[in-house]
Amino acid sequence: MNTIDTMFTGHLVSLKTTNPLHMGDIPVAKTDDDLAGSFADMLKSAVNKLNDLQVDAEDLGQKMIHDPGSVDIHTVMIAAQKAELALTFTKAVRDEAIRSYRELMNLR
Repeated sequence: MNTIDTMFTGHLVSLKTTNPLHMGDIPVAKTDDDLAGSFADMLKSAVNKLNDLQVDAEDLGQKMIHDPGSVDIHTVMIAAQKAELALTFTKAVRDEAIRSYRELMNLR
């Protein structure tokens, strides 16, 4: 009997794995619905964070007006600049998305 005959039992062939990772679970690719949902969730989260920055800046500005001793002017200015920068970035992303959409619609 040779070594090949010892590997076969009828129609069954015993497989030898050299690396246990080769026979592991195969990750399932995400479906289009999963990707659309995750993109929508990411976009919603980004807009909510932008809104939180705007609200925080407004609250600190109101505190500065009503009780100037309770808030440092530097804190107010930093919060206002963070909110302004986030809004500018969001507008740039929106403009680029609209431009890309229009470009796709004009393809012929």
